[in-house]
Amino acid sequence: MNRLQHVRETIKENIKNSLSYDDAEFILLDYNSTDGLEEWVKNNLYEYIEKEKLKFLQTKEPKYWVAAHAKNITQKIAKGDVICNLDSDIFIPDNFCTYIREIFSKPKVVMAFNSLDSFGNNGCAGIIATKKEDFYSVNGYDENIYLGWGCDDMNYQFRVRMQNELELIVPPPLCKCINHSNELRVENCQSKDIFLTQELSVNMCHDAANNKDYIVNKSIHWGKADLVVNFKENIKI
Repeated sequence: MNRLQHVRETIKENIKNSLSYDDAEFILLDYNSTDGLEEWVKNNLYEYIEKEKLKFLQTKEPKYWVAAHAKNITQKIAKGDVICNLDSDIFIPDNFCTYIREIFSKPKVVMAFNSLDSFGNNGCAGIIATKKEDFYSVNGYDENIYLGWGCDDMNYQFRVRMQNELELIVPPPLCKCINHSNELRVENCQSKDIFLTQELSVNMCHDAANNKDYIVNKSIHWGKADLVVNFKENIKI
């Protein structure tokens, strides 16, 4: 939502670093952006849509940015056996897909990065890769984390790991993130108080651990959206 300033820096480089992998797919979600993302994608990324390296999704419904909901939409649409979240401010190296393949050649693993990249910039914690079947086993990211920014990724990684008894793989800082302010992080959130929303998310994680109940979104249609795919196909998920 309104992160064109980052998308225009990262996504072309990330796709180019993955072109040699026939089974690598990028999904970019326009979560009701108003900053010109749609037009920029048309003018700059259409060749990758035609090559089926990129799938562009648009939804006009959300009023606020809800990371858990956005991630559930994209990961439900993803067709791969392994799914990996990349925030819009992340650069991946050219060997990233090889690294993921090597990790998931092992049984029962989940991959999650530490927050800091090799330059000390904060923002890599959202890079989490799981088997798609493990994603579904916990009903994805917890959409009760909707007020603001923070800890939806940690919450998801913990639940999917505990539910499926997975080994946590924490890679070295292979990726790079664009340094930016917390004000930008919360610009489109309902709550602007990062400390409040982080505390709420951490408490929910503690509750899951205490109750040994790692499945969320039990009474809702999670990852629900009316989408336009690649500017032409209307679908509901």
